[in-house]
Amino acid sequence: MLWLSRKDIEHISRRLLRDYLKKVPQKVDHIDPADFAEKMCGLQFTFADISEAHDAIGLTATSGVIITIPQRDGTKLDYELDGKTAFIDQSLVAENQIGRLNFTMMHEAAHQLFWMLYPEEYEAQTPRCVFRMTDEHTQYPVLDWEEWQTNVLTSFLLLPKELVYRHMANVGLKDGISVLNRIYARKDYERFSEAAKRLGVSKTALTMVRIRSRCSDQSCMVIACSRSACRSAKSRYPDTSCPIARSSFSFR
Repeated sequence: MLWLSRKDIEHISRRLLRDYLKKVPQKVDHIDPADFAEKMCGLQFTFADISEAHDAIGLTATSGVIITIPQRDGTKLDYELDGKTAFIDQSLVAENQIGRLNFTMMHEAAHQLFWMLYPEEYEAQTPRCVFRMTDEHTQYPVLDWEEWQTNVLTSFLLLPKELVYRHMANVGLKDGISVLNRIYARKDYERFSEAAKRLGVSKTALTMVRIRSRCSDQSCMVIACSRSACRSAKSRYPDTSCPIARSSFSFR
């Protein structure tokens, strides 16, 4: 089993983003998960009705495997996961859930990236790993560390701090937001929602990145939360290390 700390995963994301930006000639205002997945791990996305079976909204696998998924009309369809394809539930497109759609696509790409970076750890589990994305929320205490790690990498990749700071400042939240509430702080809520829209993520995802950065020296990250689960993980696995060095870059 692969055990990585939040800091380890951040290091990985910085290297991946730096390499991705070398492949993108134009100015980047947000991270396009479909383009990122294609360029960084050759992953393609197909939309289908997959949520009926396992409450999953995303499916991928490390190598060839066929899964059977019941449909809403009572029939069953076989889907081939070949290691280069991820299935995304078509409801995310039909319901125009852009933020959740982007998070799901990047989540499936993150699974493939972990497998590419740590093939021995994944092959030790099983020769054919099937990954299911069900929700962008992270539950604490963490019971599924593989999904936790994948969600963290997804967040770092979709929401690099440079872009978060840029869009938060552009909507008038340069000095922070102490309360995120539609009723009692409507203007700040609308500004925050606009920043999430520009970044191509849900408000939930942007809230999580603000929480994870609470202890940084950036003034706009001010929502308080419990980090006990993260501290517990680091104390339990103190020797966790990352094979990829910290990387720095700038968005044009």
